[in-house]
Amino acid sequence: MDDNAERPKSLKFKEPVIDVAFSPTSDLVASSLITGHIFIHQYSLTGNTRQHRLKPHRKSCRSLCFSGDGLSLYTASKDKSWQSLDVTTGAELSRIEEAHDKAINIVKYVNEQIIATGDELGGIKLWDIRQNKPAFTFKEHVDYISDMVFNTDKRHLLATSGDGCLSVYDVRKSKPFHVSENQDDELLSVAIMRGGKKVVVGETDGVLGIFTYGQFDDVTDRFPGHPQSIDSICKLTEDMCVTGSSDGLLRIVQLFPHKLVGVAGDHKSLPVEKVVLSYDQQWLASCSHDHTVHFWDIGYIFNDGVSDEDENEDADANGDEQLDAQAIAIQVSKGIVDDEPEIDIDGLSDGSELRVRSDPEGSVDSSDESDDDEVDIVDSDSDSGESDGADSDVKQATIDLPAKPPALASPNGKEEPSDANGNDDASDSDGWGSWSDSDDEDKDSSEKRRKPKPTKAEKQKAKRAALAELANPDKKKRASGASFFADL
Repeated sequence: MDDNAERPKSLKFKEPVIDVAFSPTSDLVASSLITGHIFIHQYSLTGNTRQHRLKPHRKSCRSLCFSGDGLSLYTASKDKSWQSLDVTTGAELSRIEEAHDKAINIVKYVNEQIIATGDELGGIKLWDIRQNKPAFTFKEHVDYISDMVFNTDKRHLLATSGDGCLSVYDVRKSKPFHVSENQDDELLSVAIMRGGKKVVVGETDGVLGIFTYGQFDDVTDRFPGHPQSIDSICKLTEDMCVTGSSDGLLRIVQLFPHKLVGVAGDHKSLPVEKVVLSYDQQWLASCSHDHTVHFWDIGYIFNDGVSDEDENEDADANGDEQLDAQAIAIQVSKGIVDDEPEIDIDGLSDGSELRVRSDPEGSVDSSDESDDDEVDIVDSDSDSGESDGADSDVKQATIDLPAKPPALASPNGKEEPSDANGNDDASDSDGWGSWSDSDDEDKDSSEKRRKPKPTKAEKQKAKRAALAELANPDKKKRASGASFFADL
C-alpha cells in the first residue's frame, strides 16, 4: 500500500467551513461557510474546478445536503431560513424564510417528498417539499439538534440533541416513536450500524454509546477510548465507521468486537466539524477550523476483498495472504502519523506560491495568478460578525490571503459586477480591504520567521508522542521507539 497515494487537492477558504457534503451521484462536493457562502466544486486527482460560488444566506450557513438524485442542494442557516438550489445552474428553487423560531442547526434530506430541519432549541420540523409547508412539528428536546439520520427501511428519522436524548420519529405520523432517557452527556452525532440493528451516538466525553434498535430507553453498550468529544460519525461498512473528534483525528473504529483500527486523517489538533464519504466509497472529506476541506483516501477499506479463486492464486504465487482491511488501515495510519499531508489551496499546487502585498491605498496584488489555478477565499460580510450557539466557538486561523476571488452571486441569484480580470467590483461589500499594514504586525511576523524551525525528525517524534497520549490517555507513556499503534 502506497502511503503517498494521490488524492484530490484540499480546498482552502478564507473563513471557517461549517459543513461539507458529497453528491450521491457525481464527483461534486459542497461546502458551507460561516459567512453564508456556498461553494460547489468538482473534484478529481488532476485538479478541482469550482462550479458555483453563491451567498444565499445573510448569516452563517450551518448545514447542507444533496437530494437523493444529486440535482438539488438544500441549505439551512442561522438566519432561520432554508432553501433548495439547482446544482447544475445554481439557481434558487425554493426558499422558506422564518422556518423556525430559532436559528436552524441542521437540514436533512429524507426522501423525495420530505425534508427535515432542526433548530438550536430542540425543535424539529418535517417539510412537505411539494407544498413547501411543514407537515409535522416536534418539540421533544430542550436543547439544540446536533445530528440526524434516516432509516429508510423503517421510515424512522433519528435525531440527537444537546440535552442528552435520542429521539425517533416515524415520518408518517405526528407523534414521536420514542425518546430515550437522558444520557447525562450531550449527544453530538449518530449513525445506524449492523444492518439496522444498532444505533451509535457520539458523546462529548469521547464515548460511543450503542443503542439496540427498538430498545431506545437506554444504551446497551458503550465504547470509550476517544480523549475528546466525538463530533461526527461517518459509516463505512456495517461494522466499521470513521469518527471525527475534537482532537483533530479521524479514527477508523470497528464495532463488535470494539477496537480502534487506525487513523484515516489528521487535522493537527483542530476540532473536526464533519466527516462524509463519497458516493464511490473512495474518498473521505472532512472540515475543521483550519478553513480547509481535506480529502482522504479510504478506498482500501472497500477494495481489499478479492474472489476466493483469485485469493488462492495470489497465495500460491506469492506465499502471502491478502491483507485485510484492518491491517491495511493500520499501515496507512502509520503513514498519516509519520508524514506531513500535502495541503493545497483550492486547486493551487504547492509549486505556485502566492505572494500577496498591499499598496498604501489598500489594493491587493498577486505576483503569481492564473486562470487555471483559481483560489476560493471568502471574507466575512458586514452582518456575519454576529456569532452565537454553534458559530461562537469557531476559532479564526491566521492564513496568507490570496488575490480577490471572482464575482459573487447575490442572494437573488444574480452575479455581482466584476471587471475584465474577474475581480470583484470596488463597491462590493465582501469585506476586502480590511487587512492591516501596521508596523507591529510586520514586526511580529518577522520575529516569527526568525525563530528556528524544528527538524523533520523532531516534528515526527513530537507528533507521535502527542498522538499516543491522546489515543491512550490512561496509559503510561510508551518507551521510545515503540509503535503508536501497538495498543490498537
